[in-house]
Amino acid sequence: MRYAGAVGAAMLLGLASLALAWMTGGITGSFLGPDESAHYVNTLFLADWLRAGLPSPMTFARDFYAHYPKLSIGHWPPGWYALWAPLFALAWPSPFAAAILSAVVAGWPALLVLWAMRRMGAPRIGLAAALAMLASPLAVDSARSFLLDQPVALVVGLGAIAWLRAAEAPGWRRFALFGALAAFAPLVKGNGALIALVPAVEILLARRWAILRDRRLWVVAVATLLVVAPWYAVSFRISAGGFNYAPGLAYAWLALSTNVAALVEDLGWVGIALMVAGAVLGWRAKGARPVVRLALAVIVATLAFQSIVPVALDPRYVLPALPWAVTLIATAILLVWRRGGMARPLAVVLALTALVSPVTALVHLAPKRDMGAPAIVATMRAAPGIWMVDGRAGGEGAIIAEAAYQDRGRRSLWAVRSSQWLSGSDFMGRGYHLIARTPEEAAAILDRIGVAGAVIVRDRHREAYPHSAVLLRTVTGGAYRVMQRRFDQGDGDVIVAIRRSPITPHPEALGQADISRNVKAMAR
Repeated sequence: MRYAGAVGAAMLLGLASLALAWMTGGITGSFLGPDESAHYVNTLFLADWLRAGLPSPMTFARDFYAHYPKLSIGHWPPGWYALWAPLFALAWPSPFAAAILSAVVAGWPALLVLWAMRRMGAPRIGLAAALAMLASPLAVDSARSFLLDQPVALVVGLGAIAWLRAAEAPGWRRFALFGALAAFAPLVKGNGALIALVPAVEILLARRWAILRDRRLWVVAVATLLVVAPWYAVSFRISAGGFNYAPGLAYAWLALSTNVAALVEDLGWVGIALMVAGAVLGWRAKGARPVVRLALAVIVATLAFQSIVPVALDPRYVLPALPWAVTLIATAILLVWRRGGMARPLAVVLALTALVSPVTALVHLAPKRDMGAPAIVATMRAAPGIWMVDGRAGGEGAIIAEAAYQDRGRRSLWAVRSSQWLSGSDFMGRGYHLIARTPEEAAAILDRIGVAGAVIVRDRHREAYPHSAVLLRTVTGGAYRVMQRRFDQGDGDVIVAIRRSPITPHPEALGQADISRNVKAMAR
């Protein structure tokens, strides 16, 4: 694909992705997904660090976290944030603007489908298949979220293409390009490490045993490991014990069945049948065979990696395989079309039938919820100081992310999470217990740190945790002016409480929130 053509295709697919996200009510001003706000705050942190002239990173991070406690670089690698940071430093986009940018980028993995079909000499079918992929529920849902799953799918796919080029015509530059993408993929997100399995599976399928004797392959492999390993050595120490599941046969089967079910639900049974047909027919077709082998390698690598490494069991983790699954479907339709005669109407019917299931699911996709975070944070800014934020991870995160945006590096707001002050837990978050059991105990904590106000996000009009109910009783006791605001979209409401009498903030106390026993000592 020529450079100009690739840029034009990227613009077209990006705008199509944005349009679908917009039409389904997926572009909002509040990052209510559990991880969205963290990714946004991480990017703002690097942007602010650049604007500050690259001061001591750990000191800057501690100060940033004290104001906006959703900073989580260490849990997630910094690769994708580092790409966005210069743009964020210059433009400082709001969550709404960032959601638009993210939706555009979410359309770019469809370029992989276009590349595959162009290689088979069918660019028009490739463009149609790429656009069809963007209409699948998984692709649309990921375009509506500020997450890393579509970026990692794109980088893994580009790495797979780079591998095929290096395997077909070995050379230092081609191996180096593959190595660079293979290093970058896990630095975008941990499951990007599945790119390491793609060469192994492709070598097995293509029987490229001779390439294993090429020293350039092993030099690049070692160099890639040396780039990635230091970051994950640090990351594992930060999040030791943070895996959600223990590896083993039971987990492997659960992960495999979850991801296969996600593909079936996304593509429908007709799509799965065409995918299998594309693999079988394409294996026999000389012009299609290399692409089919590569598609199978990425799909197998994705399913295998998810089964081996214990990560979250979520349908979006299968996204690196989606462009290649669509490629196999398009291959089946293309090979039927090329038979000519009455096979061509059949190919059209198969294509339309394959679209029925994903389009039906897309029509029933509910609009994304929106709590109206910009207006809430504007109220907070009218009474700057320390604000306590309460709610599920998504609700409190939406407020913190918007606060970080509206503060624009001024550090006039401190957002503290109620879960860090009013409740506690043992290692890895187990053993939840209340620190403040009564409104009087909670009020003592709020007074000691100088809380100017509180925001309580009630998803579906219910308090998130037991300490949330304690906080609500505390702020409705008369010392605060209380306002209630319904979600702009979706079922829920937000309680905003502003202290009636001014209070001096004590940000020097905020560092103690990381250790619950220190908080408990302050409350006594």
